[in-house]
Amino acid sequence: MQRCSQSAAAVRHLPNSEALLTATRFCLSGGAATGLHYLFMLLAVDAGGSPGAATALGALVGAVANYRLQRRFTFSSPRTHRSASARYLAAAALGWLLNLSCFTALHAGLLMPALAAQIFTTLLVALCNYPVFKRYVF
Repeated sequence: MQRCSQSAAAVRHLPNSEALLTATRFCLSGGAATGLHYLFMLLAVDAGGSPGAATALGALVGAVANYRLQRRFTFSSPRTHRSASARYLAAAALGWLLNLSCFTALHAGLLMPALAAQIFTTLLVALCNYPVFKRYVF
């Protein structure tokens, strides 16, 4: 009997399946949006565009895709498009500032290689975005 109650207590501390599904969908949606960002950036550079303009285009495509995926697929938001999109823009602006600050601190301040700094920064921003998207945006 003791073993059974210990197992039940352990199960209560596991995330529920709905929370796990939402977190998984958040990662899938964000990963797809990031992939689109990189794809459009690479295509634009390959076509002769400047890297700055290319990453701006990629970021825009990724942000639009991320909004649509997070709103419908991840969070099934009941908010109106007008309300959710305004909140998303505010959250995206904060995420962009966090990305810039963290990347600069790691790359320029701690002399971390750019790719490693960006990977670490992307993970940090995603961890910060999840609760903001869940509680505020959608």
